[in-house]
Amino acid sequence: MTDLTKSLEFSQAEILDLKNNEKGLQKLNKEKQVAVEELQSRVAELNHRLNYQEDYTRRNNLRISGLKEQPVGETWEQTAVNVSKILEEKLQLPSVNLERAHRVGPAAAAASSHPRAVVVRFKNFSDHEAAIRNASKLKGTGIYINKDLCPASLEIKKKQFPLMKKAREDGKIAFFRHTRLIIRERIDQRSSSSVLAADSPHVGAGFSGWVAHGDSTVRPPDGTGRVSSETTGDRRVSGDSTGCQQRVLRDIDKLVT
Repeated sequence: MTDLTKSLEFSQAEILDLKNNEKGLQKLNKEKQVAVEELQSRVAELNHRLNYQEDYTRRNNLRISGLKEQPVGETWEQTAVNVSKILEEKLQLPSVNLERAHRVGPAAAAASSHPRAVVVRFKNFSDHEAAIRNASKLKGTGIYINKDLCPASLEIKKKQFPLMKKAREDGKIAFFRHTRLIIRERIDQRSSSSVLAADSPHVGAGFSGWVAHGDSTVRPPDGTGRVSSETTGDRRVSGDSTGCQQRVLRDIDKLVT
């Protein structure tokens, strides 16, 4: 009985030591998990900064898709000539200076029905922005112009394409600001059409309409020659003179743009 008692006491002491060791290991494991999470957060932040820096180095670049490619041996000079022709004839940008323009992807893809994309680098950032602003003129040509971003940024944008498509189908304004998707409400079309219809019989003889936009109300002058603003949910436009009407339309155009 004495031996059994000693053996039991020894076993209980070992179990207590193991429990204490387990608590210590659990504490150490939690500390390591916190350290790993901090490192992962740091790595993600550094990756984000690296991607942003890479995108910044491409700020003068554009990627053109759908531009026809010669089946064999298209040179950089020929690609640059084709790009300049598109900028001049389609976008009405005759005096654009290109630093370089070249195809991306394996040359074997040139023989397929889908030409390789072209990366264009502009000497001036203002030319880059002018090409982006006029890109809508290429609608229906099968040629598309987009900003040249790093693969990680392109993947981020790709994941948000369904949201942008859904927002546009709902009649909202959706666009990207770098990799961030911006969605905004449009001005009420029914209200704006009642004000902006140039052939309306009320234009020039006094008119009134409602334009919902933000939280401010702009009222044109009613004989006082002043425009007042107040905080409401809608914007009411009313007036009884052609000059008043023109000023209101200009204000609305500024708000829309």
